[in-house]
Amino acid sequence: MAFPTTRLRRMRATEAHRRMVRETVLSADDLIYPLFVVPGRNIRREISSMPGSFQLSVDQVITEAKEVSSLGIPAVILFGIPEHKDETGSEAYSSGGIVQQAIKAVKDSVPELLVITDVCLCEYTDHGHCGVVKGGQILNDPTVELLAKEALSHAKAGADIIAPSDMMDGRVSAIRKVLDGDGFEHLPILSYTAKYASGFYGPFREAAESTPQFGDRRSYQMDPANSREAMREAALDIEEGADMVMVKPALAYLYHL
Repeated sequence: MAFPTTRLRRMRATEAHRRMVRETVLSADDLIYPLFVVPGRNIRREISSMPGSFQLSVDQVITEAKEVSSLGIPAVILFGIPEHKDETGSEAYSSGGIVQQAIKAVKDSVPELLVITDVCLCEYTDHGHCGVVKGGQILNDPTVELLAKEALSHAKAGADIIAPSDMMDGRVSAIRKVLDGDGFEHLPILSYTAKYASGFYGPFREAAESTPQFGDRRSYQMDPANSREAMREAALDIEEGADMVMVKPALAYLYHL
């Protein structure tokens, strides 16, 4: 049921009329709450570039998750900051990693809350890039293998949605294959399908402690000028098995799609 816009104007529509036929609605049901998890206990460390947001130890994540659920927000997304980083980001796919601990804790304490996990290596590598680096170059295929291991470790810990954000080619297909092969056919993939190289990531990189130690990420993140490429990337990810696709940062770049 909908009225033509011109008719609504002639009717001098009330706010109730406008709400009834509004095409786009934003509510708490549409929100995903990010949580940045660190080792330790009773840690609530404010992020200077994001006032009011915190790095949290697992026990504090549980407290935050309970409040999120009480507000009617249906999901959280977890980002991990490990105690130790190395060149291949090995803590990302460790069964005892910080995100894996947080997944189990949240699902045990607030089972109705959906837990989405960021699948990337940048928070876990000592160089801050999203993949394996050799000779100053990001190696796509070795990175994809590690991302698939990371996704499977999240699934085994109890994640509800897997969200790869690395922008490597073929990672959705690889993740879908490893999940299906281990009995997680039901687990959806939310792909960062068009992740643009952008200065907007500055505050997040402080929060996740993932600033590159050399160069930048323009070789694997997208050029904001390329809207047709974004459409091709979305189609490829869906063909590879993505259940949902994302544009990031949406505020300035979503118009491309």
